[in-house]
Amino acid sequence: MTGAVSALNARSSSTSTPRSSPRSPRARSRPAASPSPRPSALVSSEVRAGALVTPTYPSPRRTRAHHRESRASVAVHAAAAVSDDMDDGAPIKTTERLTPDAKRVVLLCAVTMLLASADRTIFSLGSLAIARDLSLSMSTVGLLQSAFFWGYGVTQVLGGVAADKFGGAKVLLMGLGLWSVGVAMIPAATLTPAPIAVIVAARVLFGAASGCTMPASAAAVASCVPAERRSSSLSLIFTFFNCGSAFGLLLAGSMIQTIGWQAVFLAFGAVGIAWSAIGLTALPQSARKGAKVSDEASGAGGAGPGWLSLPGWMYPQLGALAWCHVCINWGFFILQSWLPVYLAKELGFSLGGSGLVAALPWFLTAACSFSSGQIADFLVAKGWTRWKVRRLMMNIATIGPATALLLLPAAKSPTGAVCLLALMLGTQAVSIAGYHSYLQDVLPSRAGSFLGITNTLGVIAGIVANLFVGYVVETTGGFGLVFLVTAGVYASSGVVWNLNAKGRVMFA
Repeated sequence: MTGAVSALNARSSSTSTPRSSPRSPRARSRPAASPSPRPSALVSSEVRAGALVTPTYPSPRRTRAHHRESRASVAVHAAAAVSDDMDDGAPIKTTERLTPDAKRVVLLCAVTMLLASADRTIFSLGSLAIARDLSLSMSTVGLLQSAFFWGYGVTQVLGGVAADKFGGAKVLLMGLGLWSVGVAMIPAATLTPAPIAVIVAARVLFGAASGCTMPASAAAVASCVPAERRSSSLSLIFTFFNCGSAFGLLLAGSMIQTIGWQAVFLAFGAVGIAWSAIGLTALPQSARKGAKVSDEASGAGGAGPGWLSLPGWMYPQLGALAWCHVCINWGFFILQSWLPVYLAKELGFSLGGSGLVAALPWFLTAACSFSSGQIADFLVAKGWTRWKVRRLMMNIATIGPATALLLLPAAKSPTGAVCLLALMLGTQAVSIAGYHSYLQDVLPSRAGSFLGITNTLGVIAGIVANLFVGYVVETTGGFGLVFLVTAGVYASSGVVWNLNAKGRVMFA
């Protein structure tokens, strides 16, 4: 991209500076890896659209035009020009490794995300024991399950803004300590005259503190990890997250039967509080602050133009990204909440057996999360432009689940159905190297806050999805229509992505 911008600057000043010959010292000073740099697709599209109106050495006429633009628009255009190598045609062969500080941040975030996923899973299995001991109806259990989303849905934006400002890893670890208190509070319900109210309060606290997980992990990677290593770093973090779901499903059932649900919640809460304290102590100094916003994009307020004062071309881009996140969450929450029920109801597994079988696709999901990130970074190192790598991964993450879900109602055996479910979850996990890595590329200084916005919409989609599944299963007696509609949701995500995601940087 540096070569592209230099080429534009050379053309804009050609009237006053003689053109260097091919053998001149100026020509020989170019890096050998880029003998004939050409403008990137990103910059070329900006010039064709008339958005990049200010060259480095502007003429008087262009200077006057520049001053007529709004400050916010100029800031965004400058940010778009500093697009790193997102769309540069030159090969990007890098051997850059993560610094020790970056490795430490990724590891701290990965373990935290594992605990976040495990803490969610233990309640889904422990709720049956809680209902038995407290004589709760299934409708009350549903109330306790939904209480998590009451808190989780309202703190996404706040968590994202805090992560961008104070540092994603620090906010994530502080959130872990707070939600672990909520997990440990649940057993205290048996000691109070209002156990339902205590559990609801604990679940709301757990959800509210968990609202930072997705945006904070995104902000941590965006601020601490080089662009060429973000896919593998994000994939490692989400590999741990998916392993947490399998970890909780495997351990919760046996541990609850052995030591009781109260001890399980106390143990998981204590582990989370301890890891939060250890992580905050071990956090590198470089990760204790938010992302730096470039001077060009900082504007008068120091944080770039607001979300409501952007150029018109940005809104379709942001809307498309939001819709893709809604589609990802729709499928994810359905499988996370209803997979054991589907295995028990339609495939004939016992409740204990369904928990064990349900863990297997999550392990494959973890493996696909990790490997897709490694493959994405390998392709970038081989010279693929980053946005094309993200597009490839998102096509896998949408076509794969849609195909598996369309075939699932026709599965003739439990083994075939489980294999299709594994295919659906495994290919869906490739979105980490597609969607989530793409946000790091085009919104590096706003990755946390934007993900907070889109994940809020995704949480709403998850709530609607669960209500939809319950209604369909109750009225039709099966999951066939659920799988058909969800396949359509994934297909729409793929169409929207390919029409809109072109690697155009919005905030540097």
